[in-house]
Amino acid sequence: MPLLSDEDKTAIKGHFDLMTEDVTVTLTKAPGECETETILNELSELSAKLTLEVIESKKESALLPSMSIGNTGRLIFRGIPSGYEFSSLLTGIIDSGRTEETLSQETKTFLDNLQEDLHIRVFVTPTCPHCPPSVVLAHRMAAYSDRVIAEAIEANEFQELSTKYQVQGVPRTVINETFAVEGAQPEAYLVEGLKKHMEAGL
Repeated sequence: MPLLSDEDKTAIKGHFDLMTEDVTVTLTKAPGECETETILNELSELSAKLTLEVIESKKESALLPSMSIGNTGRLIFRGIPSGYEFSSLLTGIIDSGRTEETLSQETKTFLDNLQEDLHIRVFVTPTCPHCPPSVVLAHRMAAYSDRVIAEAIEANEFQELSTKYQVQGVPRTVINETFAVEGAQPEAYLVEGLKKHMEAGL
């Protein structure tokens, strides 16, 4: 049974038709049925520019399911992209298929001058309407700079990670283990806070 309604498919196809670049989404999953795979299969049928690659992993320690958007390996989504997080997945795909600028000049300058790599983890839940902007911002930063890796992590599915990173509410953004903020931070605020944190050598 399809997960997407005909109305949803029509709307999504309209967005996909605006993509000018091919996009590959790589799904790593455990053997067997996978709701994320079903979702991605339905999406890939809506555009010739969207390709799905599926890898089955039998590693019990793997954080699965896990998606990588594009071919950089830096835009990652862990968990089932349901609820509000479906829009995060769609935006990531559409952004990867277009060449429009998505970040402010201040943010790009900050990223251009990075002296260290950034690993951004954004903890989310499907019922949180404030989570998608945080995921989209992190993914856009990773798409722009090869010094950034951005992971969206479904907090309920990965309880051990949520405990490790002290997730009490979502979205919670953790960068390089030492910098963390809760709530959907505007782009300028997040970058300014991170910049001050790095300048302080913390």
